[in-house]
Order: sequence, then structure tokens, then C-alpha cells
Amino acid sequence: MKRQAVGRLEAGREPGVRVSPLLRYSILPAAMAGLTHLLSSMAGLLEGDTEYSAVLGLWAVLYLAVAAAWLLALKPSRSLSKEEALVLVGYSWVVTPLLSAIPVAYALGVPLVDAWFESISGYTTTGLTIFTGGVDKDFGVYVPSMEQLPPSILWWRAVTQWLGGFGIVVMFLVFARLGGLPPHLVGFAEGRFERLEPSIARSIRALMGLYAFLTLLGAILLHLAGMRPADALYHSMTGIATGGFSPYSDSIAHYHSVAVELATMVVMLLGAANFADLYAIIRGVPRRLSEETASLIVIAFASTLLGALILGRLGWHPYAPLREAAFDVASAVSTTGFGISDLSKAPIAWKAFLTVLMLVGGAAFSTAGGIKQYRLLVLFKNIAWTVRETVHGADRITVRRVGGSIITDDELRSIVSVATLFAAAHAAGTLALLVILPRCSLADAAFEAASALATTGLSVGVTSASTPWLAKAVLMALMTLGRLEVVGFLYMVEAARTMAGGARRRGRRAGLRPEGRGPSRTARRWPRPPAWRQRPPPGWRRLPAGASQPPSEVPRGASSRTRWRCRPYSYPWRTRAPRPRGPPGTGRPLAPGSGAARS
Repeated sequence: MKRQAVGRLEAGREPGVRVSPLLRYSILPAAMAGLTHLLSSMAGLLEGDTEYSAVLGLWAVLYLAVAAAWLLALKPSRSLSKEEALVLVGYSWVVTPLLSAIPVAYALGVPLVDAWFESISGYTTTGLTIFTGGVDKDFGVYVPSMEQLPPSILWWRAVTQWLGGFGIVVMFLVFARLGGLPPHLVGFAEGRFERLEPSIARSIRALMGLYAFLTLLGAILLHLAGMRPADALYHSMTGIATGGFSPYSDSIAHYHSVAVELATMVVMLLGAANFADLYAIIRGVPRRLSEETASLIVIAFASTLLGALILGRLGWHPYAPLREAAFDVASAVSTTGFGISDLSKAPIAWKAFLTVLMLVGGAAFSTAGGIKQYRLLVLFKNIAWTVRETVHGADRITVRRVGGSIITDDELRSIVSVATLFAAAHAAGTLALLVILPRCSLADAAFEAASALATTGLSVGVTSASTPWLAKAVLMALMTLGRLEVVGFLYMVEAARTMAGGARRRGRRAGLRPEGRGPSRTARRWPRPPAWRQRPPPGWRRLPAGASQPPSEVPRGASSRTRWRCRPYSYPWRTRAPRPRGPPGTGRPLAPGSGAARS
């Protein structure tokens, strides 16, 4: 019977080499890049683009074939740990755009740094573009404008934003479920997940369905407003993802239609709203809307009125002040980046106003960027909490509650840390742009840095094909940090440091060098002593081998051949004092007040 069970176990074991799960899942960026190019080539074929669709299709087949062979040949030896999941997230946000940019740079003949910039801007749902029809002065290569791009490349831009808005990490679940990636680590690593269903796997499937439904709904709405079907689907994909890519250089201003602008504003706000609230509304689930959805609506409405007053006072409004303010505010607070006017000619006060709105951002559980409405609510309510506690002291108990959830001290510290990191990253990015671009004003540098960090995509002309590569690198770093909310990058660094420290400790414990080239010099000079001469663990003391010892108190790793056994120290303050007994053999306690008890 036992042999038959072993035979069935060996027969059902999957073939492949057992490796570290981090090594196995390191190929997933190639799979995501292949999926992106496959969808882009298919959309380009529908538009009649055969040349560039064939190029992207061949690269897609190459990426997917390599990823499939890698996943089939290598099997995870264990489940992915939390630290490895965090490292995988940071690695993916760097490698996936790079792998996706290589075919575009090859097909268009543009520098790799420009294609990489566009790819990062797409996957991070930023919307800044270098396809402005100019010459890259660092390489002397002409970079085409959006009107000169083939349909396959245009759809590649839209697909990168649509997949990036949903989250590469969540999309990895489709591949990783084949190899044992724990689903609870998918949302944890990116910090943007909220359960829609009791099960996390069902929640992710519900999120995928909701995302597709909103995209279809936005396409129908834009088509009814006056866009042709292809443009409606394109702008719906980039609008729900709050990315802002458009096939036209002048973005939504290309249509010169109030109806199109109103429909686009609805799509942008849907992408920036809390997906849990939208899911409850669509499913008809009785749920109280979160405070951040109400905060998003209130801020958008109040900022529109205030913006109209500012534009009317400054006298700059290519359209009516209310029309210009409403669209710019919706684009900035949702961090989408669609535009209807040239913001490089806007007054400094309007640029500063939009900069603040971009840093605020949309809802936490959405595709929007920025600090998020939820954190803003907690920060402002914390001011009121602090004032009440200072004035009333201990006489009044303050309940820290936002949206029905209690705010703990740890969560409050985390929110303050994220806001501080955003401010520090924005200041550093602004200073770097001022140093690299001496002719750039402070208002323009702060605007462009905030647009990249909040993954918005509005530009005042700093980002273009002729921008120096060093400034492009700064914006690329800000876009990546903003997508990870800055603190996610620190999580990744700490997780990598922890993993590296654990590997070094295991190497020293085994007496091997980190490179694995045999015993180190110290290990050869001082060999490991035998077990009977080793020091016991802290909190244990040595006893003769013949002493009695319960099996539960044998330390881990102790051998029966050891000369000494170990037993925990007995601490007097942790044990109860023995009860005084009577004379030997009686088994009775001493009477209170007896002489023996007093002695």
C-alpha cells in the first residue's frame, strides 16, 4: 500500500527543475510585454497596419515563447515570501517597460531612452510623451509626432496604459496562479487592493470584470458624444486608466466639442473614483459610499468654481472660464492628463493651482495617482483630533474614525510618512529639473515634477523630444516612484536588504563565501567545533548527559551524542515560591504563626 502511494505521488509530480520562486517569476515581465505587443499588433491589423503589426507580433511571439518555456522548465520550490513579492514588484516596474520599449525602438528607429520613456509613461499611467515631432539633440535622431505614428504604435501606447492602470502586479495573477504565487501577496505588494468579495481571488476577478465594464461603458459614452468608434475605445482605455494618452497632439481639443469634453470628464472621474463604491452601485449592493468618493466630488466642484474665478481674474481662458476650469480641474484631480489648451501659456497662478490638485490625486482604490483622497482626509482630520486632545486633555476621549474604520497610530504614521515622502520627492525632482534645465522657471519645473510624480501627464512644454536625456531620466524616476507611491520603493529596498542579509548569514553559517567558491579563509583557519564543545543557545544552561530532561525542553538541533544537555534557566521572579510544608512524612502544611513557619 505504501509503495502504491509513493508511486502515485511520483507520477503526479510535475516535471521541471525546482528553483527559487523569485527566479521563476522573474520572467513575468517578458510575458506582460509579449501580451502588450500581441494586443497592439492585433489592433493595428484591424486599422490596416500590416508592416508594424508584423514586427510587434514577432516580438510578442518571442517574448511569450521564452516566458512559456521558462515557466514550464522551472518550478517553484516553495511559495513566494512577502519580501520576495515586494522585490518582484519593484523589479517588474523597471524591467517590463524596458522589454516593451525594445521592439518600439527597433521598429521606429528612435533611441531606446525615448522608447523607454514612453513605455514607462504608459505603464505608470502618466501620459507625458516625447512623440512631439522634434529632434533628439543627444542622439541626433528625429522623433515623430503622434500624427506620424503608425496605428500599431498608437495602440501600443493605449494598451500599456490600460494594463498599467489595472496594475501589472494584479495582471500577473493570471500567470502566477499556474505556479503557486499566493494571491494575498498580489495586492499587498502594490498597496492598492481592497476586497470586493470575501475571497481575494474572487475579488481580483470581480475587479477585472469591473475594469472591463467601465472601459466599455466609457467607449459607448464617448462614441455617443461624437467620437468615431476607434477613438472612443482608445480614449476610454486611457481615460479609465487615468493615463491621458491620445492619438492626437492637441488631445481632446482636437474635437472642439463640448459634448466630448463632458463625456471625457465623466470617464476621468470614473477612473479616479473608489472602485469598491462603483462595484457596489453596479451590483446593487447596499453600501454606504466612502468618504473619499464624496471628498473627490466636493473638491472637484469647489475647485472648478474657484478656478473659474481665478481664470476670470487673470484674464486667461482660451475658452469660457468655467469650461476651461472644469476640464482642467477634472484632468488634474483625477491625474488623467487630457487637455484642451496649451498650458505652457497659462499664468503662473493657474499652474500652481493645478500643481496642488495633481499632488492631491483621486481615490485610494482606483487607477489615479497622487497622495490620494483618503490620506488627505486623515491628515486634515488629524489636525482636528490634535486640537481637541490639546484643549480638552484627558477629559474627552477622541475616536479617530474615517469612513467607519478606526485610524490606529501605526496607520497615521504611515500616512504621514507617505505625504512627507511625496513632498520630499517633489522637491528633489523640481530641484533636479532646475539644475539640468537652466532656462526652466520654478513654476514650470514644479508643475512638470508634480505631473510625473502624481502620474498625471499634463505638461507645460518641458517634456519633448529635444529634452536632454538626463532630464528624461529624472522624469522617468519620478514616474516610477509615483506609481509605487514612493514608500513602495522603500519597501522593496528594505526587503532586498533583508533577503541579502539572510543569504549572507546562511553563507557564513555554512562556512561558504557569498560567491559560493568554497570555504572562506576564516572557516578554513577556524573549523566548526564538534557538537559537544559548542556553546548552548542564550537562555539555556549545560547539564550532565545523565541528568533528567523532559523531551519538550531539548533545544532545536540538539543531538543525542552531545556531551552536555541544555535546559532553560529557571528565573525566580517567574516561578511561584514553594508552599511551606509540615514535618517530613506528614504531608500537612505548617500552621500559621508556628515557630517553624517563622523560622
